[in-house]
Amino acid sequence: MKNLICSFIVLSLVSIHAMTPSDADSSPTGLWYGTFTITDGGNLTGFSNMFSINFDSLAANSEANVSIPDLGLLNTPLPTSIAGDIVTIAYPPYAELTGELDSDSLNGTFWAYAFDPWTYEFTYVEGTWLAEKHTPLDTFPGDPPGPPCDNLPSIYCIGNSDYCGELVQFDPPMGEGYIDYPMNGETWENQYRSYIRRDLKMLIDYATAKVACKCDDWSYGNFAPLGLIDMSEENGSIPGSSVGYPGHPPGTHENGRDIDTAYYQLYTDDNKGRVVGLNYDYHLVEPPYNFDKWRTALFISYLSEHPRLRVVGVDGQIGLVLDGTGDQMGTFDDLVSQGWIDPVHREYIPLAYEVEDQGWGWFRFHHHHMHVSMNPVSQIVSSLELKPSTLNKKSRGKYVTACIEFNEGVDLFQIYGNSIALILNGHTMVYATPENISLTDYNQNGISDLTIKFDRQRVIDAIENGFVEISLTGLIGNQFFQESDVIRVITPPNKKVKTLSNPGMPFTRPGGRMHWPE
Repeated sequence: MKNLICSFIVLSLVSIHAMTPSDADSSPTGLWYGTFTITDGGNLTGFSNMFSINFDSLAANSEANVSIPDLGLLNTPLPTSIAGDIVTIAYPPYAELTGELDSDSLNGTFWAYAFDPWTYEFTYVEGTWLAEKHTPLDTFPGDPPGPPCDNLPSIYCIGNSDYCGELVQFDPPMGEGYIDYPMNGETWENQYRSYIRRDLKMLIDYATAKVACKCDDWSYGNFAPLGLIDMSEENGSIPGSSVGYPGHPPGTHENGRDIDTAYYQLYTDDNKGRVVGLNYDYHLVEPPYNFDKWRTALFISYLSEHPRLRVVGVDGQIGLVLDGTGDQMGTFDDLVSQGWIDPVHREYIPLAYEVEDQGWGWFRFHHHHMHVSMNPVSQIVSSLELKPSTLNKKSRGKYVTACIEFNEGVDLFQIYGNSIALILNGHTMVYATPENISLTDYNQNGISDLTIKFDRQRVIDAIENGFVEISLTGLIGNQFFQESDVIRVITPPNKKVKTLSNPGMPFTRPGGRMHWPE
């Protein structure tokens, strides 16, 4: 749908009759890559895509070769007009594009009548465009591990399944590292496609902020926030359902479990949703061009720090860049060798893509966005009790114990012991070990439950004094669970040592003999 809309728009802009150049000396030369974005166009507001212009034939025949794969334009000669520093493509009364040449950049505005597939009518739109002369970038990450980034948003949600799974609007729409801009008929005042589970929102907040912080001193890139696209509607339905045009297959983008994000990009001034290549047919048919592989790989890696991340789906050509092919090292492994990604963590990155159509759903429509999906938590816990209820940081106990009881019908023998963890704060989880998990009936109600012991010192190191909410999470069968309890954490003052005020009194040294001060 998005490509179809953009096709009509660009067709209005470039398939035109133009004037003859009047100043060949100031004409641009060589290959240029650009993007356009509709800024005012009703349902079409926010749409953006790439194009290329080759000006090498301009002096000879007053034409530039334009590539827009959606329209079947591949190096297609089109009339071009240049007057001084102004480049104009005009076709009254249907469209006009005007831009100013400034060294190796072109930028300007356009208006056009574009087809709106929601109304099946042509509508007036306005927008901006930017093109730059192609100069290969020396793209390479900075030195790991980058800045410390001590003030990142929380990655983990503390609370029960109802709280962390609550559908919330992605608010604020702009944050450290992201921008949830209006798309697909939205406006800034009505972002009706931007409802998401609270825990997934927190993960996106965290991963985008971490990319912005860790890459802040890199020597290349647009340093722009990552564009967020479709999530769910307020009632949990597929985006577009309320206007009669659900924009995704059934089972996806429901109940806030999924979010589409743009790729990090090169040769653009933002990271909004657009195709990251110039040869595509609903999927890239050759390696991406304006794709920032380093930042995108780090973003996916940071998402993968959450144990409930289900999958990140990408275009097949992008998957090959990230995973590698044959003897060609992929971006993930390259970042491991540089020290940006832990080698063990690398094995747990759930990347999905199809180079050829295998029917899995990843082959098409991911050439302009990533699909991020999180496993939900199920409401299968009936009770949780953490012991001790008052945790003395100076006590000599060895464990903090969790006693959890599940709803009837849950098979406790399907528990994955290495998945059970306490969420102690927004950035710290402490895992149990299978040998510290036992089948019990701690409340003696005749219903089997689990008793789980956690290292006491690791818990103490991660929490502050006061009343502290702690969550227990894990996987049983194919269902994730999460429940919370509140304990009191104290640090008693040191006991006062009584001293003798009379310096003439004796004191005892080892051996029992009495000694007097000199």
